[in-house]
Amino acid sequence: MKKTITITLLTAAVIGATSFFSSCSNKNDDDWIIDRRPDPVTIDLSKVFTNGMPKEVDSMTIQTDERGLVTSIKTKDEMVSFKYINTKTRAIVIPNVFMKVECNGDTTFYIMFLNKNGFVRKCMIEQKKNTKEDTWRFTYNDNDQLINIIHSADDYKKFTLTYKDSNISEIETKTIVSQTTRKKDTCKVAYTSTATPTPIVNKGNIMLFNTTFGIDIGAMKYAYYAGLLGKATKNLPLQLIDKNSNKNNFTWTVNSNGFPTAMTSGSHRYKFVW
Repeated sequence: MKKTITITLLTAAVIGATSFFSSCSNKNDDDWIIDRRPDPVTIDLSKVFTNGMPKEVDSMTIQTDERGLVTSIKTKDEMVSFKYINTKTRAIVIPNVFMKVECNGDTTFYIMFLNKNGFVRKCMIEQKKNTKEDTWRFTYNDNDQLINIIHSADDYKKFTLTYKDSNISEIETKTIVSQTTRKKDTCKVAYTSTATPTPIVNKGNIMLFNTTFGIDIGAMKYAYYAGLLGKATKNLPLQLIDKNSNKNNFTWTVNSNGFPTAMTSGSHRYKFVW
């Protein structure tokens, strides 16, 4: 019942976004604004990417428009498009951002509501083949960094992030599959090592959630590179250490300007273009 009500309330907005993605829309974004409180939200990528946007992150090619907003991200397998209702819109009246992900003929819509600082607080996922609830919720600290991530779908998963000196130091993951099946896991992150005793400044504000922090947020990773998922860690992570003290090591290559150009993790090599 809740799912049906939600879809009904958002029908007009979804139709508008869908028409944008399928063809050029003649409707001005201002038509979506309803004059109610709270104050408008502004999306500002420079708050996240303080030294400029990357052009490529691993297999992701990022495109921006004349306003500096990310309009599309292309990977080997997926095409991601963004529709902004308005860069100054009303946070709790209608969704602020629609993200469309196309992969192998399937299309999934991500309906995003932003907080007052311009970061996603709630995202509802809509897909024809899946009628079950699929929702992400995000909360941030005073530095606009993620501290809680909750995913409610077939199971319930909560990531709790602990920070030390603006770096993620520990991640706790709680998973509830059923009333009788609950899991809890904890891992830690190191920013120095024997080979690299001095922390590497995260000048490019790179965040590889799943690889370097063990936080699987699926396609929501694209929202980060659209400047919608909070700020990055102060330094680049060098090790992810699980509860059994097993370590995943990350080796970064940085150019003369301090920006990472590559990162090696196991057999995979990530590339970055600036």
